[in-house]
Amino acid sequence: GFYFADQSWKGPPRVMRCVLASLCISAALDPVPIHSASQYVETVATHPNGVLQMVKAPDTQPLPVLHLKGTAAQRGEAAGVLMAETIATFADKVFDDYVVALVQSVDLHGLPDWLAILIKQAVGKKVAVPVLTKALQWVSQRQDGHVHDAHDNSTQIFDEMAGIAKGVCDTLGADACQSRLGGQQAFTDRIKIVNYLPELIRMSCSMVGATKTATTHGSLVQLRSLDFGAVPFSNYGMMVVHHQEAKEGEQPDAFAMVSFPGFVGAVTGLNSAGLVQSEKVSYNARSAGYNETCIKPGGVDIYGCVPGTYDGEGVPFVIRRFLETAPTKAAAEDIIHDAKRTWHVYLGLGDSTTQEFDVVGYAWKQTKTWTNTDIANLTNQTHIKDVTYVNMHVQPRSQHEDDLSRALEAQAGQITGDWMASYVPHATGSGDVHHMVVDHGLKKFYVAMGTTTPNGTTFIRKACDAPVVSFDLDELWTMPTSSVVV
Repeated sequence: GFYFADQSWKGPPRVMRCVLASLCISAALDPVPIHSASQYVETVATHPNGVLQMVKAPDTQPLPVLHLKGTAAQRGEAAGVLMAETIATFADKVFDDYVVALVQSVDLHGLPDWLAILIKQAVGKKVAVPVLTKALQWVSQRQDGHVHDAHDNSTQIFDEMAGIAKGVCDTLGADACQSRLGGQQAFTDRIKIVNYLPELIRMSCSMVGATKTATTHGSLVQLRSLDFGAVPFSNYGMMVVHHQEAKEGEQPDAFAMVSFPGFVGAVTGLNSAGLVQSEKVSYNARSAGYNETCIKPGGVDIYGCVPGTYDGEGVPFVIRRFLETAPTKAAAEDIIHDAKRTWHVYLGLGDSTTQEFDVVGYAWKQTKTWTNTDIANLTNQTHIKDVTYVNMHVQPRSQHEDDLSRALEAQAGQITGDWMASYVPHATGSGDVHHMVVDHGLKKFYVAMGTTTPNGTTFIRKACDAPVVSFDLDELWTMPTSSVVV
Protein backbone atom coordinates (compact mmCIF):
# COMPACT_ATOMS: atom_id res chain seq x y z
CA GLY A 1 0.00 0.00 0.00
CA PHE A 2 0.94 3.67 0.00
CA TYR A 3 0.31 6.49 2.40
CA PHE A 4 0.09 10.25 2.38
CA ALA A 5 1.80 12.64 4.72
CA ASP A 6 -0.72 12.62 7.52
CA GLN A 7 -0.69 8.82 7.61
CA SER A 8 3.00 7.95 7.67
CA TRP A 9 5.37 10.75 6.66
CA LYS A 10 6.27 12.89 9.66
CA GLY A 11 8.19 15.65 7.94
CA PRO A 12 11.88 16.44 7.64
CA PRO A 13 14.31 15.74 10.49
CA ARG A 14 14.81 19.44 11.14
CA VAL A 15 11.64 21.41 10.52
CA MET A 16 12.03 24.92 9.13
CA ARG A 17 9.71 27.35 10.83
CA CYS A 18 7.96 30.24 9.14
CA VAL A 19 8.43 33.19 11.45
CA LEU A 20 6.57 35.66 9.26
CA ALA A 21 3.13 35.04 7.83
CA SER A 22 4.15 35.54 4.23
CA LEU A 23 7.87 34.81 4.19
CA CYS A 24 9.70 31.57 4.83
CA ILE A 25 13.01 32.39 6.47
CA SER A 26 15.76 29.80 6.22
CA ALA A 27 19.18 29.82 7.81
CA ALA A 28 20.78 30.31 4.41
CA LEU A 29 19.39 30.94 0.96
CA ASP A 30 20.90 27.82 -0.51
CA PRO A 31 18.73 26.13 -3.15
CA VAL A 32 16.70 23.14 -2.02
CA PRO A 33 17.70 19.75 -3.47
CA ILE A 34 16.29 18.46 -6.77
CA HIS A 35 15.67 14.73 -7.18
CA SER A 36 14.96 13.03 -10.50
CA ALA A 37 11.64 11.17 -10.32
CA SER A 38 12.94 8.43 -12.61
CA GLN A 39 15.33 7.26 -9.88
CA TYR A 40 12.63 6.91 -7.22
CA VAL A 41 9.45 5.91 -9.04
CA GLU A 42 7.67 2.59 -8.76
CA THR A 43 4.40 1.27 -10.12
CA VAL A 44 2.14 0.27 -7.23
CA ALA A 45 -1.18 -0.58 -8.93
CA THR A 46 -2.62 -1.00 -12.41
CA HIS A 47 -6.00 -1.02 -14.17
CA PRO A 48 -6.94 -1.52 -17.84
CA ASN A 49 -7.34 2.28 -18.05
CA GLY A 50 -4.75 3.44 -15.56
CA VAL A 51 -1.41 3.07 -13.83
CA LEU A 52 -0.68 4.42 -10.35
CA GLN A 53 2.97 5.21 -9.65
CA MET A 54 4.59 6.51 -6.47
CA VAL A 55 7.69 8.73 -6.32
CA LYS A 56 9.50 8.42 -2.99
CA ALA A 57 12.46 10.76 -3.30
CA PRO A 58 14.66 11.50 -0.25
CA ASP A 59 13.13 13.77 2.40
CA THR A 60 9.98 14.36 0.35
CA GLN A 61 6.32 13.60 0.84
CA PRO A 62 5.48 10.49 -1.25
CA LEU A 63 4.09 11.74 -4.56
CA PRO A 64 1.38 9.70 -6.33
CA VAL A 65 1.43 10.02 -10.12
CA LEU A 66 -1.77 8.68 -11.67
CA HIS A 67 -1.75 7.97 -15.42
CA LEU A 68 -5.18 7.50 -17.03
CA LYS A 69 -6.43 6.67 -20.52
CA GLY A 70 -9.74 6.03 -22.29
CA THR A 71 -13.04 7.92 -22.21
CA ALA A 72 -13.81 10.35 -19.40
CA ALA A 73 -15.95 7.71 -17.66
CA GLN A 74 -13.23 5.07 -18.08
CA ARG A 75 -10.53 7.40 -16.75
CA GLY A 76 -12.72 8.30 -13.80
CA GLU A 77 -13.45 4.69 -12.98
CA ALA A 78 -9.76 3.78 -13.19
CA ALA A 79 -8.91 6.63 -10.81
CA GLY A 80 -11.61 5.44 -8.41
CA VAL A 81 -10.36 1.86 -8.44
CA LEU A 82 -6.67 2.71 -8.14
CA MET A 83 -7.13 5.28 -5.36
CA ALA A 84 -10.38 4.10 -3.74
CA GLU A 85 -9.35 4.35 -0.11
CA THR A 86 -7.47 7.61 -0.59
CA ILE A 87 -10.38 9.32 -2.41
CA ALA A 88 -12.91 8.09 0.15
CA THR A 89 -10.73 9.19 3.06
CA PHE A 90 -10.02 12.60 1.52
CA ALA A 91 -13.71 13.24 0.88
CA ASP A 92 -14.44 12.30 4.49
CA LYS A 93 -11.75 14.61 5.82
CA VAL A 94 -13.08 17.60 3.89
CA PHE A 95 -16.25 17.34 6.01
CA ASP A 96 -14.49 16.18 9.18
CA ASP A 97 -10.92 17.01 10.23
CA TYR A 98 -10.58 19.85 7.71
CA VAL A 99 -14.01 21.43 7.84
CA VAL A 100 -13.35 24.19 10.38
CA ALA A 101 -10.18 25.36 8.60
CA LEU A 102 -11.99 25.36 5.25
CA VAL A 103 -15.02 27.31 6.49
CA GLN A 104 -12.72 29.92 8.02
CA SER A 105 -11.04 30.31 4.60
CA VAL A 106 -14.23 31.06 2.66
CA ASP A 107 -14.39 34.47 0.98
CA LEU A 108 -17.79 36.02 1.75
CA HIS A 109 -17.96 38.34 -1.28
CA GLY A 110 -20.83 37.45 -3.59
CA LEU A 111 -22.54 35.08 -1.15
CA PRO A 112 -26.15 35.73 -0.06
CA ASP A 113 -26.48 37.37 3.35
CA TRP A 114 -28.06 34.32 4.97
CA LEU A 115 -25.14 32.12 3.91
CA ALA A 116 -22.49 34.68 4.87
CA ILE A 117 -24.04 34.93 8.36
CA LEU A 118 -24.04 31.15 8.76
CA ILE A 119 -20.36 31.00 7.75
CA LYS A 120 -19.39 33.77 10.19
CA GLN A 121 -21.18 31.96 13.01
CA ALA A 122 -19.82 28.48 12.16
CA VAL A 123 -17.72 27.82 15.25
CA GLY A 124 -16.74 24.20 15.83
CA LYS A 125 -17.07 21.11 13.69
CA LYS A 126 -20.68 20.35 14.59
CA VAL A 127 -21.84 23.64 13.08
CA ALA A 128 -19.21 23.88 10.32
CA VAL A 129 -20.11 20.59 8.61
CA PRO A 130 -23.68 21.54 7.58
CA VAL A 131 -22.58 25.10 6.79
CA LEU A 132 -19.82 23.99 4.40
CA THR A 133 -22.26 21.54 2.79
CA LYS A 134 -24.85 24.31 2.30
CA ALA A 135 -22.22 26.65 0.84
CA LEU A 136 -20.95 24.09 -1.64
CA GLN A 137 -24.47 23.06 -2.63
CA TRP A 138 -25.37 26.72 -3.18
CA VAL A 139 -22.37 27.21 -5.49
CA SER A 140 -23.16 23.94 -7.28
CA GLN A 141 -26.75 25.03 -7.91
CA ARG A 142 -25.54 28.30 -9.41
CA GLN A 143 -22.86 26.75 -11.62
CA ASP A 144 -23.93 23.22 -12.58
CA GLY A 145 -25.84 24.33 -15.68
CA HIS A 146 -22.98 26.51 -16.94
CA VAL A 147 -20.42 23.75 -16.34
CA HIS A 148 -22.61 21.19 -18.11
CA ASP A 149 -23.00 23.55 -21.09
CA ALA A 150 -19.24 24.04 -21.36
CA HIS A 151 -18.07 20.48 -20.64
CA ASP A 152 -20.64 17.91 -21.75
CA ASN A 153 -19.37 18.07 -25.33
CA SER A 154 -15.71 18.65 -24.46
CA THR A 155 -14.13 17.26 -21.28
CA GLN A 156 -17.18 15.33 -20.02
CA ILE A 157 -16.08 15.89 -16.42
CA PHE A 158 -19.48 14.89 -15.01
CA ASP A 159 -18.98 11.45 -16.56
CA GLU A 160 -15.50 11.42 -15.03
CA MET A 161 -16.84 12.24 -11.55
CA ALA A 162 -19.52 9.54 -11.84
CA GLY A 163 -16.79 7.13 -12.94
CA ILE A 164 -14.68 8.02 -9.91
CA ALA A 165 -17.58 7.26 -7.57
CA LYS A 166 -18.28 3.96 -9.36
CA GLY A 167 -14.64 2.90 -9.15
CA VAL A 168 -14.46 3.74 -5.45
CA CYS A 169 -17.70 1.95 -4.60
CA ASP A 170 -16.92 -1.12 -6.73
CA THR A 171 -13.56 -1.40 -4.97
CA LEU A 172 -14.79 -0.83 -1.40
CA GLY A 173 -17.83 -3.05 -1.92
CA ALA A 174 -21.54 -2.25 -1.76
CA ASP A 175 -21.83 -2.46 2.04
CA ALA A 176 -18.85 -0.18 2.73
CA CYS A 177 -19.92 2.21 -0.02
CA GLN A 178 -23.34 2.53 1.57
CA SER A 179 -22.21 2.76 5.19
CA ARG A 180 -19.21 5.06 4.65
CA LEU A 181 -20.23 7.10 1.62
CA GLY A 182 -24.02 6.93 1.56
CA GLY A 183 -24.09 4.92 -1.66
CA GLN A 184 -22.69 5.51 -5.14
CA GLN A 185 -25.05 8.34 -6.15
CA ALA A 186 -24.57 10.19 -2.87
CA PHE A 187 -20.81 9.88 -3.26
CA THR A 188 -21.02 11.16 -6.84
CA ASP A 189 -22.85 14.20 -5.49
CA ARG A 190 -20.23 14.68 -2.77
CA ILE A 191 -17.36 14.53 -5.28
CA LYS A 192 -19.17 17.12 -7.38
CA ILE A 193 -19.65 19.65 -4.60
CA VAL A 194 -16.09 19.18 -3.31
CA ASN A 195 -14.92 20.22 -6.77
CA TYR A 196 -16.50 23.64 -6.15
CA LEU A 197 -14.28 24.33 -3.11
CA PRO A 198 -11.71 26.41 -5.06
CA GLU A 199 -14.51 28.82 -6.05
CA LEU A 200 -15.15 29.64 -2.39
CA ILE A 201 -11.54 30.20 -1.33
CA ARG A 202 -9.31 32.90 -2.83
CA MET A 203 -5.67 31.91 -3.28
CA SER A 204 -2.57 34.12 -3.28
CA CYS A 205 0.30 32.66 -5.36
CA SER A 206 3.13 33.87 -7.61
CA MET A 207 3.88 33.46 -11.31
CA VAL A 208 6.93 34.00 -13.49
CA GLY A 209 7.61 33.55 -17.19
CA ALA A 210 11.25 34.04 -18.23
CA THR A 211 12.35 33.62 -21.84
CA LYS A 212 14.66 34.68 -24.70
CA THR A 213 17.50 36.84 -23.34
CA ALA A 214 16.63 35.98 -19.72
CA THR A 215 17.24 32.21 -19.93
CA THR A 216 20.37 30.25 -20.76
CA HIS A 217 18.76 28.51 -23.74
CA GLY A 218 16.42 31.25 -24.99
CA SER A 219 13.32 29.15 -24.27
CA LEU A 220 10.56 29.74 -21.74
CA VAL A 221 10.91 28.82 -18.07
CA GLN A 222 7.62 29.19 -16.18
CA LEU A 223 6.78 29.11 -12.46
CA ARG A 224 3.42 28.60 -10.78
CA SER A 225 3.40 28.63 -6.97
CA LEU A 226 0.22 27.94 -4.99
CA ASP A 227 -0.26 29.84 -1.72
CA PHE A 228 -3.47 28.54 -0.19
CA GLY A 229 -2.70 28.97 3.52
CA ALA A 230 -2.60 26.14 6.05
CA VAL A 231 -5.26 23.96 4.51
CA PRO A 232 -4.98 20.18 4.55
CA PHE A 233 -4.93 19.70 0.80
CA SER A 234 -1.14 19.71 0.95
CA ASN A 235 -1.04 16.27 2.54
CA TYR A 236 -2.98 14.82 -0.37
CA GLY A 237 -1.10 16.48 -3.22
CA MET A 238 -0.69 14.33 -6.31
CA MET A 239 -0.27 14.42 -10.08
CA VAL A 240 -2.84 13.19 -12.59
CA VAL A 241 -1.82 12.65 -16.23
CA HIS A 242 -4.65 12.14 -18.74
CA HIS A 243 -3.69 10.46 -22.02
CA GLN A 244 -6.19 11.33 -24.73
CA GLU A 245 -6.86 8.71 -27.38
CA ALA A 246 -9.82 10.29 -29.15
CA LYS A 247 -8.66 13.88 -29.40
CA GLU A 248 -10.00 16.26 -32.03
CA GLY A 249 -8.03 18.48 -34.40
CA GLU A 250 -4.99 20.04 -32.74
CA GLN A 251 -5.92 19.04 -29.21
CA PRO A 252 -2.93 17.89 -27.12
CA ASP A 253 -2.21 14.19 -26.77
CA ALA A 254 -2.09 14.47 -22.98
CA PHE A 255 -2.46 16.93 -20.14
CA ALA A 256 -1.37 16.87 -16.49
CA MET A 257 -2.61 18.52 -13.31
CA VAL A 258 -0.99 18.95 -9.92
CA SER A 259 -4.13 18.10 -8.04
CA PHE A 260 -5.92 16.34 -5.18
CA PRO A 261 -7.90 13.07 -4.92
CA GLY A 262 -11.24 13.22 -6.70
CA PHE A 263 -10.66 16.66 -8.21
CA VAL A 264 -11.46 17.12 -11.90
CA GLY A 265 -11.12 20.90 -12.05
CA ALA A 266 -7.62 22.32 -12.39
CA VAL A 267 -5.61 24.86 -10.41
CA THR A 268 -2.14 23.92 -11.72
CA GLY A 269 -1.38 22.20 -15.00
CA LEU A 270 0.20 21.81 -18.41
CA ASN A 271 -0.29 19.82 -21.60
CA SER A 272 1.80 17.91 -24.09
CA ALA A 273 1.35 20.56 -26.79
CA GLY A 274 3.42 22.89 -24.60
CA LEU A 275 0.74 25.01 -22.89
CA VAL A 276 1.50 25.77 -19.23
CA GLN A 277 -0.78 27.58 -16.75
CA SER A 278 -0.13 29.73 -13.68
CA GLU A 279 -2.73 31.43 -11.46
CA LYS A 280 -3.23 33.88 -8.59
CA VAL A 281 -6.17 35.82 -7.17
CA SER A 282 -6.63 39.46 -8.19
CA TYR A 283 -7.90 42.23 -5.93
CA ASN A 284 -7.19 44.99 -8.45
CA ALA A 285 -9.89 45.78 -11.01
CA ARG A 286 -7.26 47.37 -13.26
CA SER A 287 -5.90 43.86 -13.84
CA ALA A 288 -8.98 43.14 -15.99
CA GLY A 289 -8.85 46.49 -17.76
CA TYR A 290 -11.03 48.65 -15.52
CA ASN A 291 -9.99 52.26 -14.98
CA GLU A 292 -10.28 52.02 -11.20
CA THR A 293 -8.39 49.81 -8.75
CA CYS A 294 -11.52 48.96 -6.76
CA ILE A 295 -15.11 48.96 -8.04
CA LYS A 296 -17.52 49.87 -5.22
CA PRO A 297 -21.15 50.25 -6.36
CA GLY A 298 -22.81 52.77 -4.05
CA GLY A 299 -19.55 53.03 -2.14
CA VAL A 300 -19.82 49.44 -0.88
CA ASP A 301 -17.25 46.75 -1.70
CA ILE A 302 -19.57 43.93 -2.73
CA TYR A 303 -17.16 42.27 -5.12
CA GLY A 304 -13.79 42.20 -3.41
CA CYS A 305 -12.86 45.16 -5.65
CA VAL A 306 -13.14 43.27 -8.96
CA PRO A 307 -16.69 42.61 -10.23
CA GLY A 308 -17.48 38.92 -9.91
CA THR A 309 -20.36 36.46 -9.75
CA TYR A 310 -21.10 32.83 -8.93
CA ASP A 311 -23.36 32.55 -12.00
CA GLY A 312 -20.97 31.00 -14.49
CA GLU A 313 -18.31 28.37 -15.10
CA GLY A 314 -15.96 28.27 -12.13
CA VAL A 315 -12.32 29.14 -12.75
CA PRO A 316 -10.99 25.57 -12.14
CA PHE A 317 -13.34 24.26 -14.81
CA VAL A 318 -12.27 26.88 -17.36
CA ILE A 319 -8.63 25.98 -16.67
CA ARG A 320 -9.39 22.27 -17.05
CA ARG A 321 -11.10 22.96 -20.37
CA PHE A 322 -8.18 24.80 -21.95
CA LEU A 323 -5.56 22.42 -20.53
CA GLU A 324 -7.39 19.52 -22.15
CA THR A 325 -8.25 21.15 -25.48
CA ALA A 326 -5.97 24.13 -26.24
CA PRO A 327 -2.53 23.64 -27.83
CA THR A 328 -1.39 27.25 -27.40
CA LYS A 329 -1.89 30.25 -25.15
CA ALA A 330 -3.75 31.98 -27.99
CA ALA A 331 -6.25 29.12 -28.09
CA ALA A 332 -6.52 29.19 -24.29
CA GLU A 333 -7.15 32.93 -24.36
CA ASP A 334 -9.96 32.39 -26.87
CA ILE A 335 -11.59 29.92 -24.46
CA ILE A 336 -11.16 32.39 -21.60
CA HIS A 337 -12.67 35.21 -23.63
CA ASP A 338 -15.75 33.16 -24.55
CA ALA A 339 -16.28 31.55 -21.12
CA LYS A 340 -19.05 32.57 -18.73
CA ARG A 341 -16.49 33.73 -16.19
CA THR A 342 -17.03 34.07 -12.42
CA TRP A 343 -14.32 35.42 -10.10
CA HIS A 344 -11.21 37.51 -10.51
CA VAL A 345 -7.78 35.96 -11.01
CA TYR A 346 -4.59 36.38 -12.94
CA LEU A 347 -3.96 33.48 -15.32
CA GLY A 348 -0.39 33.10 -16.53
CA LEU A 349 -0.15 31.35 -19.90
CA GLY A 350 3.00 30.23 -21.66
CA ASP A 351 3.55 27.85 -24.56
CA SER A 352 6.30 26.14 -26.50
CA THR A 353 4.94 27.49 -29.81
CA THR A 354 5.79 31.12 -29.06
CA GLN A 355 8.12 30.64 -26.04
CA GLU A 356 6.35 33.65 -24.56
CA PHE A 357 4.31 34.29 -21.43
CA ASP A 358 1.11 36.33 -21.01
CA VAL A 359 -0.73 37.34 -17.85
CA VAL A 360 -4.49 37.44 -18.36
CA GLY A 361 -6.40 39.68 -15.96
CA TYR A 362 -9.53 37.56 -15.69
CA ALA A 363 -12.85 38.84 -14.35
CA TRP A 364 -16.59 38.36 -14.70
CA LYS A 365 -17.38 40.94 -17.35
CA GLN A 366 -14.04 41.52 -19.07
CA THR A 367 -10.43 40.45 -19.39
CA LYS A 368 -7.14 42.12 -20.26
CA THR A 369 -3.92 40.49 -21.45
CA TRP A 370 -0.66 41.83 -20.06
CA THR A 371 2.80 41.11 -21.48
CA ASN A 372 6.41 41.90 -20.63
CA THR A 373 6.05 45.34 -22.16
CA ASP A 374 3.33 46.60 -19.79
CA ILE A 375 2.92 44.33 -16.73
CA ALA A 376 5.07 46.67 -14.60
CA ASN A 377 2.48 49.41 -15.19
CA LEU A 378 0.05 47.27 -13.20
CA THR A 379 2.32 45.77 -10.53
CA ASN A 380 4.64 48.76 -9.92
CA GLN A 381 7.52 46.29 -9.90
CA THR A 382 10.90 46.53 -11.62
CA HIS A 383 10.69 45.89 -15.36
CA ILE A 384 13.03 43.05 -16.36
CA LYS A 385 13.46 42.39 -20.05
CA ASP A 386 11.88 39.06 -21.06
CA VAL A 387 10.88 38.28 -17.45
CA THR A 388 7.16 38.70 -16.76
CA TYR A 389 6.10 38.17 -13.16
CA VAL A 390 3.45 38.82 -10.51
CA ASN A 391 4.39 38.19 -6.89
CA MET A 392 2.23 36.70 -4.14
CA HIS A 393 1.04 40.05 -2.76
CA VAL A 394 -1.91 42.27 -3.65
CA GLN A 395 -1.09 44.39 -6.70
CA PRO A 396 0.14 47.06 -7.18
CA ARG A 397 3.03 46.95 -4.74
CA SER A 398 4.08 50.07 -2.88
CA GLN A 399 7.72 48.97 -3.09
CA HIS A 400 9.33 48.96 -6.50
CA GLU A 401 11.48 45.95 -5.56
CA ASP A 402 11.06 42.88 -3.38
CA ASP A 403 12.67 39.47 -2.93
CA LEU A 404 11.19 38.12 -6.16
CA SER A 405 12.15 41.04 -8.37
CA ARG A 406 15.66 41.21 -6.91
CA ALA A 407 16.24 37.49 -7.41
CA LEU A 408 14.98 37.56 -11.01
CA GLU A 409 16.90 40.71 -11.90
CA ALA A 410 20.14 39.30 -10.51
CA GLN A 411 19.74 36.02 -12.40
CA ALA A 412 18.43 37.44 -15.70
CA GLY A 413 20.36 35.90 -18.59
CA GLN A 414 21.20 32.80 -16.56
CA ILE A 415 17.72 31.57 -15.59
CA THR A 416 17.11 27.81 -15.83
CA GLY A 417 14.36 25.51 -14.65
CA ASP A 418 16.69 24.07 -12.00
CA TRP A 419 17.33 27.54 -10.55
CA MET A 420 13.70 28.64 -10.77
CA ALA A 421 12.42 25.51 -9.01
CA SER A 422 15.09 25.12 -6.35
CA TYR A 423 15.71 28.76 -5.46
CA VAL A 424 12.88 31.19 -6.25
CA PRO A 425 10.04 29.73 -4.12
CA HIS A 426 12.48 29.06 -1.26
CA ALA A 427 13.98 32.56 -1.36
CA THR A 428 10.63 34.35 -1.63
CA GLY A 429 8.49 32.14 0.61
CA SER A 430 5.84 31.69 -2.07
CA GLY A 431 4.33 28.28 -2.68
CA ASP A 432 3.03 26.78 0.55
CA VAL A 433 0.77 24.02 -0.83
CA HIS A 434 2.73 23.27 -4.01
CA HIS A 435 4.73 24.84 -6.78
CA MET A 436 5.65 23.75 -10.28
CA VAL A 437 8.13 24.87 -12.91
CA VAL A 438 8.33 23.94 -16.60
CA ASP A 439 11.56 24.42 -18.55
CA HIS A 440 10.71 24.28 -22.26
CA GLY A 441 14.37 24.36 -23.28
CA LEU A 442 15.39 21.34 -21.21
CA LYS A 443 11.93 19.72 -21.51
CA LYS A 444 11.71 19.28 -17.77
CA PHE A 445 8.90 19.59 -15.23
CA TYR A 446 9.48 20.25 -11.52
CA VAL A 447 7.13 19.99 -8.55
CA ALA A 448 7.30 20.33 -4.75
CA MET A 449 4.66 19.66 -2.11
CA GLY A 450 3.97 21.17 1.31
CA THR A 451 2.90 19.23 4.40
CA THR A 452 0.55 20.26 7.21
CA THR A 453 -0.46 18.80 10.54
CA PRO A 454 -3.22 16.20 10.18
CA ASN A 455 -6.00 18.73 10.85
CA GLY A 456 -4.58 21.12 8.26
CA THR A 457 -4.14 24.11 10.57
CA THR A 458 -0.33 24.40 10.64
CA PHE A 459 2.40 23.73 8.11
CA ILE A 460 5.05 21.21 9.09
CA ARG A 461 6.94 22.31 6.00
CA LYS A 462 5.84 24.50 3.13
CA ALA A 463 6.42 23.45 -0.45
CA CYS A 464 8.80 26.40 -0.84
CA ASP A 465 11.13 24.71 1.67
CA ALA A 466 10.72 21.14 0.41
CA PRO A 467 13.03 19.28 -1.97
CA VAL A 468 11.91 19.39 -5.62
CA VAL A 469 11.11 16.37 -7.80
CA SER A 470 11.88 16.68 -11.52
CA PHE A 471 10.38 14.82 -14.46
CA ASP A 472 11.47 14.49 -18.07
CA LEU A 473 8.51 15.84 -20.08
CA ASP A 474 8.76 13.15 -22.76
CA GLU A 475 8.51 10.52 -20.01
CA LEU A 476 5.63 12.34 -18.34
CA TRP A 477 3.63 12.18 -21.58
CA THR A 478 4.29 8.45 -22.05
CA MET A 479 1.75 6.01 -20.64
CA PRO A 480 3.65 3.61 -18.34
CA THR A 481 3.49 -0.12 -18.89
CA SER A 482 0.83 -1.92 -16.90
CA SER A 483 3.24 -4.26 -15.12
CA VAL A 484 3.61 -3.74 -11.37
CA VAL A 485 7.18 -3.33 -10.11
CA VAL A 486 7.69 -5.58 -7.09
